[in-house]
Amino acid sequence: MLNKMNVAIISLLAATAAPSAMAEKLEITGELMTSTCAVDSTGGTITVAMGQVDLKSVNANTRAGQKNFSIGLDCSGSGSSQEVGVRFGGTPHGSTGNLGVAPGGAQNVGVALYDAAGAHQKIGEDPTQWVVIPADGKGQLDYSAWYASPGQDATAGKADASGDFVVLYK
Repeated sequence: MLNKMNVAIISLLAATAAPSAMAEKLEITGELMTSTCAVDSTGGTITVAMGQVDLKSVNANTRAGQKNFSIGLDCSGSGSSQEVGVRFGGTPHGSTGNLGVAPGGAQNVGVALYDAAGAHQKIGEDPTQWVVIPADGKGQLDYSAWYASPGQDATAGKADASGDFVVLYK
């Protein structure tokens, strides 16, 4: 009898000592689209030639050397209109939201990107500009690149930068 009672007590203790599990929720969201847009670029790269920009101008105005560029999109085959935007990525210049320049050249400067409306498109943030491209059509997103030194303390030197971008759909 004592043996049966020991087994019952051990079973009861094991049941209360077992860890309990709480189920959490997993949600997967998405959308199947008829087609996405292709970027119109040579070799998959969009190059913005900034040229030579006066250091004094960058430091006096916090940004200078504006160069406009466009990202062309071909949405042929989409079957429906597409609302698209771009998120830029790359190594940021501190906490400015600007794209950092490669080490070994100019310092305390980055490349600020602005959309066609003049809104600062910060690296890693969602688009500030969305464009509707008609079904089976082409379109473009317009931007400008500027050398920017928020501290107005840039130094002279090579100021190349590189990053990437992702086309997003609303």
